Amino acid sequence: MFFLAGMVALFSCDRPKPIQSKGGIAYNGRFKGLFAQFFNIGLDTLEVHSPDTVTSVFNGHSLDSISAQFFPAEMAQQHSSEHPALFPVYKFMLDSSHMGLLIRTPSEYESSSIKMFLWDRRKDSLTSYIELAENWGDAGDYMTKTSWLFRDTSSRHIQALIEVFQGHDNSVDNPKDTTREEERLYYLVDFTKTGFDTVFADKKQLPEQYSELIKKRTRN
Repeated sequence: MFFLAGMVALFSCDRPKPIQSKGGIAYNGRFKGLFAQFFNIGLDTLEVHSPDTVTSVFNGHSLDSISAQFFPAEMAQQHSSEHPALFPVYKFMLDSSHMGLLIRTPSEYESSSIKMFLWDRRKDSLTSYIELAENWGDAGDYMTKTSWLFRDTSSRHIQALIEVFQGHDNSVDNPKDTTREEERLYYLVDFTKTGFDTVFADKKQLPEQYSELIKKRTRN
């Protein structure tokens, strides 16, 4: 019986669950079809990165063309059933009134940017978004953005530690110069009821403070 109960709990976590209102009534608003295309998770800690393999969960799956119209025009206009550019990944509740949606979106060359959109239940609207992951390179310049979503131990609010690794390969400009200029920048973002707030930006203190989180990264 304990084994059976455990298996039921395990597989129930893998299925999208209806969004409940404060009164316990399932959400049936205009975003119902959109929400159904995101995989539901209970968020504790999650590493977010631009997919670099065909099996990465952050590849997502193609969004239907009707739901694409809920997103900013510059993204929606690049999406069609024949040439998809928007790929839903995860959805999770931030608190009783706000939900985060992770979706792969168009970037300069391909859909390599993972963004988090904020849905406000009271407004029944996608109110803002932030880029959490990206990976690109061009003419010797390159950048990889990785984020870790986690719950702050004091307030239980969802926060994000964002790492930006960027550099330039000098050999592109001068074949005799094989050096590279590289740096890592870190930002701590708090998800508030009104949107996203960068509470701290730092090169040294943040990676030291969250060293255990960063060491568990699944990719370089």
